[in-house]
Amino acid sequence: MKTYGILCFVLAVSMLICPLLSLDYSSFSFDNVKNAVTSNKNGEEALSDDTAVDESGKVVKIKSTAGGNIISATELEYIVGCIAAEIPATYHEEAIKAQAIAAYTNLKRMQKNPDASLGGADITDSPSTHQGYYDEETQREKWGDKYEAYHEKIEAAVTEIFGKTVMYENEPITAAYSAICPGRTESAKNIWGGDIPYLQSVLSAGDKLSPDYSTETAFTAEQFKEKAAADKEIVLGDSPDTWIGEIKYSENNTSVVLSIVIGGKSLSGMQVREIFGLRSPSFQVNFSNGSFIFKNAGYGHAVGMSQYGANYMARQGSTYKEILEHYYTGAKVV
Repeated sequence: MKTYGILCFVLAVSMLICPLLSLDYSSFSFDNVKNAVTSNKNGEEALSDDTAVDESGKVVKIKSTAGGNIISATELEYIVGCIAAEIPATYHEEAIKAQAIAAYTNLKRMQKNPDASLGGADITDSPSTHQGYYDEETQREKWGDKYEAYHEKIEAAVTEIFGKTVMYENEPITAAYSAICPGRTESAKNIWGGDIPYLQSVLSAGDKLSPDYSTETAFTAEQFKEKAAADKEIVLGDSPDTWIGEIKYSENNTSVVLSIVIGGKSLSGMQVREIFGLRSPSFQVNFSNGSFIFKNAGYGHAVGMSQYGANYMARQGSTYKEILEHYYTGAKVV
């Protein structure tokens, strides 16, 4: 009986081993096993669209415009720092979320299309070039004894929506934004010359309620002449009342200046804004009693999302998704 049992055992082991020896192991790896586990039978990713992918710990390299050095932060820290630099911490949480997604979208676009001139950095901390960023030390200096409360509020809002981007035709958009627009946003075509489908003029009525909506800037004739000297092609005559010629305004009812003739040269509203240090390209200008008076509406280039308008929409009950998809025509939050 013992001999019979041994023979049965040997036979059973042989039946198990022989098929295994016939398998092809040439493509075996733990990566293949992992891929088999994470893919379904149709070769599609097993993760559903609703599955969150945590990228908050990834490192962002930021080029400092002040020192020229590159500093590092996690993606979560970076977006919190963007919020701290770009909008008031007192804004509604839904407006903060909208701003966070816009900032994250711009980061993802920059990372997808690296700029070699940044020397290995992903993005700068310059609001005029890319978008602002404040590290913890700067946040503490800005907020003082309110640092803990403001930081906690912003971090909670950012964490809730972290990883969402604004997409147009499967690409992260240029999520342009400005502080206050002149009642409507302006099209990218009228500001930068290129038509962008998702950067069109849309209503932003809440902006007119801002206490900083309208401002005036005055220059004496001599001050005006000194400012205009920055452009060598501007030639001013002896009579100040002849220095400004024809003005053409945007068809979008934004009062954005498309072109204005100063000293015989045609300039865009954005060029005049830079030369004279104006708050926006939406202005009217008059010469009276020896001075040039610029009446400005809004603050910033007026393209894309209005931050004040986003806050107004949020306080009226709009979600971050509704805010973003209002300001970025045809784009989707994903």
